[in-house]
Amino acid sequence: MQTIWQVHSPDPPRARALAEALGIHPLTAQLLLNRKLETSDEAARFLRPALEALGSPWALPDMRRAVERLERAIARREPVLIFGDSDVDGLSASVILYEALHERGGLVRARQSNRILDGYGLPRPLAQQLSRSAVRLLVLVDCGTNQGEEIRELAARGIDTIVVDHHVPQGEGARPHALVNPHLGQGAGLGLCSAGLAFRMAQALLGPDDPARAEPFLDLAALGTLADCSPLIGESRLIVSAGLSRIVRSERPGLARLCEATQTAEPAPDQIVRRLVPRLNASGRLGDAAAVWHLLRRDDDGRLAERLASAEAAHATTKQLHRQLIAEAEEQVHRLHFRDQFVMVVGHSGWHQGLMGPLASQLAERYGRPAIAIAMGGPHCTGSARSVPHLNLFAILEACQDLLVRFGGHAQACGLTVARQHLDRFREAVNEQAKRAFGREGLVKTRTIDLELPLGDVAPGWVEEAARFAPFGPANPRPTVAIRRLAIEVRSPRMARLSDGTAQVAARGTFSAVDGGGRYDVVATPSVADGEVVLAVSEIRMEPPPAPASADTGP
Repeated sequence: MQTIWQVHSPDPPRARALAEALGIHPLTAQLLLNRKLETSDEAARFLRPALEALGSPWALPDMRRAVERLERAIARREPVLIFGDSDVDGLSASVILYEALHERGGLVRARQSNRILDGYGLPRPLAQQLSRSAVRLLVLVDCGTNQGEEIRELAARGIDTIVVDHHVPQGEGARPHALVNPHLGQGAGLGLCSAGLAFRMAQALLGPDDPARAEPFLDLAALGTLADCSPLIGESRLIVSAGLSRIVRSERPGLARLCEATQTAEPAPDQIVRRLVPRLNASGRLGDAAAVWHLLRRDDDGRLAERLASAEAAHATTKQLHRQLIAEAEEQVHRLHFRDQFVMVVGHSGWHQGLMGPLASQLAERYGRPAIAIAMGGPHCTGSARSVPHLNLFAILEACQDLLVRFGGHAQACGLTVARQHLDRFREAVNEQAKRAFGREGLVKTRTIDLELPLGDVAPGWVEEAARFAPFGPANPRPTVAIRRLAIEVRSPRMARLSDGTAQVAARGTFSAVDGGGRYDVVATPSVADGEVVLAVSEIRMEPPPAPASADTGP
């Protein structure tokens, strides 16, 4: 399926006005308009991200009520239990709240979920255990929004619950003592993951008038945000901008050793996501995330080497299992002709349910369409779903919920459980819903491009200015340009010179399909090295030959 290039429609008058207001290049202003930053105030905050722009944490739903209950527990010396999800977002958020409460003098313990044994969220046996303990306040992190039944049971046993979570509420949802979830508010915190929400709660707990007290948690807040693929705009952008460098020079011994072991030295989101996140996620995917939770803490309990070895062993195991899974999934894709499917639903007995998320992600990226990977073990099958841009997969699953035992998540990533007997009907239903969502044109793989420019306009000045858009990631990709009718002089399989007959620019990419003749259209990301523009070329298309002139049919 060939990608359709969609270039943002330029708006020169508005770009010039924004450029004059901010003192920037008009092309930089057009990039801001492309990201829906249309006022000079919005654009200025984007170009100069400052933590102070987060504003007050009290604007988040139920934040004041949650903090008041935590303050009461601290004052009364009530034991508090934090129960968090086992992915990097949940673990980071859990450690932030644990350390913030401990700093305030709270009696606090923490437990991590085991998705293999207990599934997602608060397990019912734990709720029963708590009723026999001294704990009367439970903090659920990165889960709990849709666990109304469990939370009602806890309340009946005299246990208050605070939920800190970013997943989309379904139906009536849960009604805990406090539900800190940005989806329930008027826009404050929307886009924050659970680690971001935990950072905001730490600010409120440690004193919103002294924001520096919460800054030691910025490394974990940024780490969780990157791991959860949160959109790098708004408040998430501010947290990542402030926290990126703190990750690679973290004062947390375990995180510092992990950065050293993986040679993660640059404060670049792609390095963090590629090198650190898989190692930190692996233990939770296999079940027990306790070692990673301790690795993320500020204190060294003397078992650092043991915990690092455990995390590395889990990572090696998940890599080996993933290779096997992707091979079996690819075979299934080819056998079942998924080209005719809007959503790929693959499943197999014996697949490890903890690896369904990475499997669905790889399939969605490779085939350019949503993917659902399902571990088929017993009467109930557990799976993960990953979407493509512009398709709300949560809404698709919501329309099929009659065929599901449970589901949850957000627009781009969901978890689900389906009865094995309903699996074929579910595959049909989810494809029908996706077909309606894609519309009459059907499944079309598109690529959004910022600007179409002549080669000579890709100048060092504005390219360096556009670098201020970093950190790049979801919802804030690196700026891209489409350039037409270029001659490509291949210097090596990975290096070339591009020319339009007047200007020449160095380029990196894959040039094996270039035959040295003809003209080409390219999509590239510009950067500057030693004062010169370099284009990272991601797509090349040969310009079609001109149509032949019509024959003269005159007398």
